[in-house]
Amino acid sequence: MTNPRYQAEVRATVGVVGPPDLVPLVQQVAARDFPQLELRPLPYQNESQAADIVADRPPEVDSWLFTGAIPYTLAQQAGVLDRPATYITYSGATLYRVLVELLSSGRAVDTISIDTLDRDQVVEAFRDAALPVEGVRVMEYRPGRDAAQFADFHRAAARGAASSVAITCVRSVYEQIRGDIETVRLAPAIVSVRSALQTIMLASAGRVHADAQVVLGFIDLSEPDQELADDITALAGSLFTLQEGRYLLVTTRGVLEGATGGFQRLPLLAALSQRHMWAHVGCGVGRSAAEAEALARRALARCRAAGPFAAVVSLGNGGDIMLGGVDPAEAGLDEPVPVGVAARRSGLSKANLDRLKAMLYERGADGVTASDVAEALDIEPRSARRTLKRLERAGVAQPIGRVMAGTTGRPPTIYRVRLG
Repeated sequence: MTNPRYQAEVRATVGVVGPPDLVPLVQQVAARDFPQLELRPLPYQNESQAADIVADRPPEVDSWLFTGAIPYTLAQQAGVLDRPATYITYSGATLYRVLVELLSSGRAVDTISIDTLDRDQVVEAFRDAALPVEGVRVMEYRPGRDAAQFADFHRAAARGAASSVAITCVRSVYEQIRGDIETVRLAPAIVSVRSALQTIMLASAGRVHADAQVVLGFIDLSEPDQELADDITALAGSLFTLQEGRYLLVTTRGVLEGATGGFQRLPLLAALSQRHMWAHVGCGVGRSAAEAEALARRALARCRAAGPFAAVVSLGNGGDIMLGGVDPAEAGLDEPVPVGVAARRSGLSKANLDRLKAMLYERGADGVTASDVAEALDIEPRSARRTLKRLERAGVAQPIGRVMAGTTGRPPTIYRVRLG
């Protein structure tokens, strides 16, 4: 879903830098989805030529779009990027297609080496394809890593293996090793190309400086959500579906800061908690799309560690900010959560939650402590505290005070637990 306001406003010329087989792909997507962008194809034969291409730029180019991280980094390190620039990222969706082909071929492969992609993306794709991860080697992209290092990595992974496959996102790596190792070259997914074009369109409109920096947000949900597009209208951005239950949000810092009350609360999270077993919103704020994306991935990782419902904004040197949902009264947190829903959200067993619900009914008290839970479930106090924390993160329990009288040491926390 592309914001029609940007469609009408933005007119820009984008220089597309990449190998001759990928540049036309970008042109095709732009012609279909971004007619307001004029693309200038600038292909190279090797990534090392990227900086020279940018240095000799045509004067009409307003911004740069690279087909991969390596040429972007080389141009950045050469100091020739004096206007908005970003690059197309490679996702696990592209890898998944290759894995399905390997699986359908019936061949046994001892070692698979993969460059550029994040390790988490690789593991997720292998699990989706029902493939083991024991023989998988991953070398993630990091600034400073080049094609020669990737090629050495693939050769080392194949050494001594009875059968191996190298999967690369870099054309020059493919050219270097395909004569020695069975090699598959990945192309970016269409959705990744579309996302990069959307980002560079915003950047070309001058929305990447001061308080209007680019914001990229990854939204991970337990299942696809048809209502999400309506929910993000307050963020005045664009929403793209990456895969089932995973979305990309593109907006600006000024809009996000205003919609969250100065990076304090994200009402969207409360809405998602009513429809999903888990929801994570990780946003990155940067002066370039590449910086914003890297920060968004960091924010999403923090969300996953925080619990089933979390939102984080990563500001780079400004740190990471954990956003709240909405006030309990606004979010309807007085309503009890069905035991089955609470079990799915928290990962706790339905049997234990049934016992906890019975204890709450018998006591008729507003609050319980870890000691109460330990007695009801016949578990250690430490385990009871972890249980309450999991219920808190699942939106089922809420700390409401501490036991101050008759205690030594740190006063126990009192929780209100809503089970129905």
